[in-house]
Amino acid sequence: MSLPAICLDCEPFRDRHSGFSHFVFPLAEELVRQNHRYHLSCYVPPAEVGALGTEGVEYLTQRSFHKYFNPPSYRFRLWHSTSQLSWYVPTSPFTKVVLTVHDLNFLHENPDERTYTRQLAMVRRNIRRADYIVTISDFVRQDILRHADLLGYQPGKPMRYVRRGVEALVPVPNHQPAYAPRRPFLFSLGAVNAKKNFRVLPPLLVGNDYELVLAGGFAEPDYVARIRAAAAEAGVADRVTILTRISEADKTWYYQHCLAYLQPSLAEGFGLPVVEAMQFGKPVFLSQLTSLPEVGGAAARYFPDFTPAAMARTLAAGLAEYQAHPARATELRAHAATFSWAQSAADYLAVYDTLLGS
Repeated sequence: MSLPAICLDCEPFRDRHSGFSHFVFPLAEELVRQNHRYHLSCYVPPAEVGALGTEGVEYLTQRSFHKYFNPPSYRFRLWHSTSQLSWYVPTSPFTKVVLTVHDLNFLHENPDERTYTRQLAMVRRNIRRADYIVTISDFVRQDILRHADLLGYQPGKPMRYVRRGVEALVPVPNHQPAYAPRRPFLFSLGAVNAKKNFRVLPPLLVGNDYELVLAGGFAEPDYVARIRAAAAEAGVADRVTILTRISEADKTWYYQHCLAYLQPSLAEGFGLPVVEAMQFGKPVFLSQLTSLPEVGGAAARYFPDFTPAAMARTLAAGLAEYQAHPARATELRAHAATFSWAQSAADYLAVYDTLLGS
């Protein structure tokens, strides 16, 4: 008897630097490794055919017209759409859909009206089409329930939280980035835009000799100007460095050598860099908003608000505690290790089983 055919949406492979790709690729690798009960295909851009090898997986090539008409979807019993903003869902009404929702940040960050309207329409369409919804944090699950009417979520539709995994970062021997601070530095990673709230960080350099390194996949010029203005006002402009498109080796080097990792975000669906920094036993200092307390847990320290005085007190106290208790680094690494792709893939396979009656 032939195995039930399922398809995993790997269209995010088109940009290996994107957050969605960092989610889909390791999940796909682990699903290929663990799956023994389904005929698995991965839906990929043409250039990514073969990206996961040839054992235990086939490939379906992504085409732009599939946004509107997806004939191959009729051959699958289940389609896993890996983002709430995915254009690609089955045309076939008989194909079950699992939808992964990463965040509803557009509800929290006050985007322009056009962005809000576009994202809301896409999320509503995908939630309504889904037969089973999976969220990457319990905060996002609760967010869907809070905004059920707005999002078109029908009470009773299956939904659960599956903790995502985080890939283990391995330093490249003898690697050094183009910019390597020569004094203790604070590090923060993410798209340089208003949601990340980086402009509150430069005042933390007042009264010490630290540097601040901000790195992201892209930077909005207007927001960069706001950060630089905040640094100039605090008198620390010469100790703030903003980088874009750093390599994986560079990123790992900054985690490994920083004094502490900071993430004062206003909205996060998960907060991947938090766990990555913890892999190196680094103290992390976070905002208390959206999913960050869930991801950081008791291992992280939290800014009570974004006033310079309160943030400076939190940072100083947290660093002092960390330096006084060497075991804290071990606790941070242990917390990071709980974010397992093996467990995440096993949980997704259980979701597939539920929908397909396996």
